[in-house]
Amino acid sequence: MSRSDLVAAVALALLLPVMVVLSRDFGVTYDERFQQKYGEEIWDYVNGRRARAAFDTGFGHQNLYGGSFELAAVAVQRAFPRSNVYAVRHAVNAAMGWVAIVFCWLIGRKLFGDLTGALAAVLLLATPRFAGHSMNNPKDIPFAAFGAAAVYFLVRLRPPAPFMTWPHALKLAAAIGLALSVRPVGLLFGVYLGLLLLWFVAEQRAIPRGAALAGLAGRLGVLVVVVVLVGVSAWPWAQADPIRRPLQAFFEVSRFDFGGSLLFAGEWIPAFRLPAAYLPTWFAIGLPPVLLAGALLSLLRLGNRDDRRPLLTLWVFVLLPVTLAVVRGSTLYDGMRHFLFVVPLLAALAASGWVAAVRWRSGPARVVAVLLLAAGLAEPVVFAARNHPNEVAYFTPLAGGPRAAFGRYDMDYWGNCMFGAARWAADRAREAGMPLAVTGRPEHLVHLNAERVGALYFTRPQLGQHHVSIHLLRGPADAVRELASRATVLHRVQTADGAPLCVVLEGPLFPQIRDRISVSAR
Repeated sequence: MSRSDLVAAVALALLLPVMVVLSRDFGVTYDERFQQKYGEEIWDYVNGRRARAAFDTGFGHQNLYGGSFELAAVAVQRAFPRSNVYAVRHAVNAAMGWVAIVFCWLIGRKLFGDLTGALAAVLLLATPRFAGHSMNNPKDIPFAAFGAAAVYFLVRLRPPAPFMTWPHALKLAAAIGLALSVRPVGLLFGVYLGLLLLWFVAEQRAIPRGAALAGLAGRLGVLVVVVVLVGVSAWPWAQADPIRRPLQAFFEVSRFDFGGSLLFAGEWIPAFRLPAAYLPTWFAIGLPPVLLAGALLSLLRLGNRDDRRPLLTLWVFVLLPVTLAVVRGSTLYDGMRHFLFVVPLLAALAASGWVAAVRWRSGPARVVAVLLLAAGLAEPVVFAARNHPNEVAYFTPLAGGPRAAFGRYDMDYWGNCMFGAARWAADRAREAGMPLAVTGRPEHLVHLNAERVGALYFTRPQLGQHHVSIHLLRGPADAVRELASRATVLHRVQTADGAPLCVVLEGPLFPQIRDRISVSAR
C-alpha cells in the first residue's frame, strides 16, 4: 500500500465513527415508521414467525422493494435493545453513507489516480444533501452505496474476453444483488454490464469464440444466479417468483402512482404533471457549484485517449438513468433523492476535472484553479457546519440559497427538522418542570421524535389538549408562508440564512407554562 493510500485509508477509517456519532442528531424521516415495520416483518419471516404470502400486498407498494437494509437495521437493534430503534437505524444508515464514500474513493483512484480518488471522497462528503441523507435515508443511501460498489467492479472490467476473473464476477454479482435487494432499479447495473460488454466487443471487432466465449458465458450464468439469490434474500414478495417479480417491480416503481402534489418553482403541482425540467432543476439547485463545475471540467480530459473510456463510462452511468426518467415521464417527487446514487459518480468525475484543471497549466493558471477549488469546497462545508443537522436543506448560492428557495421549492420534505423542534420543546418542558403535551403535523413524526427526546407526550390535535404543536412547513407557497408567520409561533427551526423549515406553535394548554419559561426561550 502506498503512503497516499495509507493516509486515505486511515482518514476513511476515522470518518466512520464520526458519521455514526453525528447520526444521533438527525430526526426520524417521513417513511421510516413504515420501513421499520417492514424490517420487523421480514425479521419475523426469516425467523419463521410470518408467512411469505403476507408480503403479497404492502403499504405504499412496499412489497415491490427488497428489505436488506431494513433487516440489517432490525438485527442491529436486537443487539442493542436498550437504544432507541431510530437512533440505531440512523447509525446503520450512516455506515451505508460511509460505504458510498469509500467506493467513491476507490472509483476515482482506480480510474484517475490517488489524488483524484481522495478528492472524490472529499467532494462527496462535502455535498450537504448527500451527507445529510446519509444519516436517515434508508432507501436511497444504501442503494447509492451498493450502486457505487457495483460501478467500482464494473469499471475494473477489461478486454479481452472473458473480461473478468471468477472472483471479480462474484464480487460484481454480490454488489448488483445487494443494490437489487434495496431497490428494483438495481437491475440497471445489469444493463450497464451489458453495455460495457457490447462496447468491448465493438472495440475488438470480434465476437468471443471457443474457450473465451465459454468462459464468458459461464461467468455471466453464475453472475445472474448470484444476483438473483442475493437480490431476493431479504425480499419475501420476490421470492415467490425470483425471475419475473424483480422485473415486474423494476417497471412498476417507475410508474408509481404518487397522488401528492409538490412545490416547484413557486407552484403547487400534482406529481403526475411535473415538467420535464423538474429533475435537472433539482440537480442544478441542490448540488454545490464545485461539484457541477468539476464534472464539466472533466470533459476537458476527453482529448486524452487513456481517459476517454473511463470518462465516457461514468458519464453514461450518470446520464442514462436521469435521461430515461425524464424521457419516460417517470413519477418523480422529493427533489433528487431517488437519484442520489449518481452523486458518487458525479463526485468522481468532478474530482477528475479539478485535478486536470490544477495540472493543466503551471504558474498563475494553476494557482487560480487551486484557489477556485478551495473556495468551492469551502462553500458547502461552511453551509453544513452552520446548518447541521439540516444539511438536506442545501440550495446552491447561485440560486440564492435556502432563503430564496423558501416558498418556491420543498425545503425539508422528509421532516428531519422536526427532531430539532422536539428537542426545543423538551428543553421547555424541563424548564417548566413538567412534561408537555405535544401534537402537530405530520402526526407520526411528532410522535416518534417526542418519544426520542423524552419530557414530551403525544396527543391527537383534534383533542385540543396540547401545550405546543410542531408543524412541518411543507405545502403550497401561501400556506407555508402563512404558517411560518403566525403570531403564535414560539420557535422556528430554520437555516442559517433564515429559511424556516418547521415551527412550534402555542397550543390550548400553553398558558399553563407561559410564565414558567424564559422569554428568550420563545
